[in-house]
Amino acid sequence: MNESFTKIAYIGAGSFRFSSGLFLDICRAKELSPLEVALCDIDPRSLYIMEKMFINMAKKAKRLNGIDIKIRSTTNREDILENADVVYKSISVGIQEAEWYDIHLPYKLGIPQNTGDTVGPGGVFRGLRTNPVVADIARDMKRLCPKAMLLNYTNPQATTVLAAHTVAPNIQYIGLCHELFGGMKTLQSFFNNKLNYTIPEWQDFDFEYAGVNHFAWITKLYYKGEDLYPKLREHAHGLYLKNYKNRGFNFHLLEKYGWYPYPGSRHIAEFLPDYYNYFNHKIQSPHWKFPVLRNVRLLETARKAAYLIFKIIGTGLWIPKPRSSGELAIEMTTAMLSDVPTKFVVNLPNAGGIIPQLPDDSVVEVPAVFNDGKIAPVSPINIDPTIASLLRSHAEQHRYTVSAALGNDLDLVVKAMLHDPMNQWIEDPDRIEYLTKLMLYYEQRWLPDEWKEWIPKEQELKESKWWVSPKDLRKLGRKYKEKKFSLTQNLKSKAYFDSMVFD
Repeated sequence: MNESFTKIAYIGAGSFRFSSGLFLDICRAKELSPLEVALCDIDPRSLYIMEKMFINMAKKAKRLNGIDIKIRSTTNREDILENADVVYKSISVGIQEAEWYDIHLPYKLGIPQNTGDTVGPGGVFRGLRTNPVVADIARDMKRLCPKAMLLNYTNPQATTVLAAHTVAPNIQYIGLCHELFGGMKTLQSFFNNKLNYTIPEWQDFDFEYAGVNHFAWITKLYYKGEDLYPKLREHAHGLYLKNYKNRGFNFHLLEKYGWYPYPGSRHIAEFLPDYYNYFNHKIQSPHWKFPVLRNVRLLETARKAAYLIFKIIGTGLWIPKPRSSGELAIEMTTAMLSDVPTKFVVNLPNAGGIIPQLPDDSVVEVPAVFNDGKIAPVSPINIDPTIASLLRSHAEQHRYTVSAALGNDLDLVVKAMLHDPMNQWIEDPDRIEYLTKLMLYYEQRWLPDEWKEWIPKEQELKESKWWVSPKDLRKLGRKYKEKKFSLTQNLKSKAYFDSMVFD
């Protein structure tokens, strides 16, 4: 390889959500040319399709802007990591097949999840499947490319980042999320369209934010020296009633707590089970709407549709021009390699108290910049005590999940599930312990091989009153959508309902 090439390694290149966007971004990164991009995926068929697509996109980019991109692919992760400058990662262990169990098993036992990729039983088990692989990648990086930066698009962001830093503390393993962009565009729209400001881009705000991934808050909001929070709080009620930009729930929380959470409302709801639970996931406030349940079948269809498009690009019948995907991995790559002092939203270990009110042994979402090629938070950020109390149990959960994922012990997995706030909400630890064993049984093919020694067998599980059979979960018909075991009605008093629902 020509040593003058910038070497990008992309693990999980078969991702239907991120691969095409990252390819578009790479194809416009003329400042990084010449580039070598090495693609890796455990599925050879997906990898072949992606390589053909990317080669055609790179050829078009060379004709249009002269960028030089050398492309290769392999299923051998070690081969692409050796001497890499930057690593991108967008793996999904078990993809939609595993997500089916993440969503529908808990629902049978009374726990709905509209997303299930960060918190709740689905978030815990996605972490259990993913974090052992993440740890192996981090160990490989420590050995093969210790100076490289890894940009992670895999959920759950917090526990994947913590798992990597647990086994290889000195590597740069950085979690990325785009939820900030939509939340800030909503604020830009409000101030421009409702209060007659002329804010050209949401990046023109002078603002600060902090929290954990998918549950983070704007802590300061200024424009040209003016503190905009008073006006935002003044209009919170009206914005909540109008479900402004589909963020009615965000503005309800702004009205209630005085602070604006920026991720999409479906994500936030899962961190606050009073608002999203067995009793009210279908009967919601008329001023916001969360999905009733994650639609895994729709995701499977979306994946198939995306691959049809990828195949068309691979044949050359249609090839998109280089353009911005809206993600910032390529901008971060440029900033890291050239030390451009640009702020980025990242997920990093809270070591040293980036957010003093949260545990050091957690991962936080904050603004950061590169100094001498190393990512560093802009400054410590203090958060309101009430917001800190909402965040703390979720921040503490990070270590429970990582300890379970990197361990080899049923008790650690049960402990991680019992500590999760969505699971705690139902006040039934015996049911949660059984749900844990049930999910381990159904998802064991994607979990570490050594766990099979203690994962419960079917006969043991069938003896329980909470047994969920394969027939209860089959995709044909509607049986998989049905609840099977109810919760006690006394829990309903904890569930939030808007009185207007019953008008």
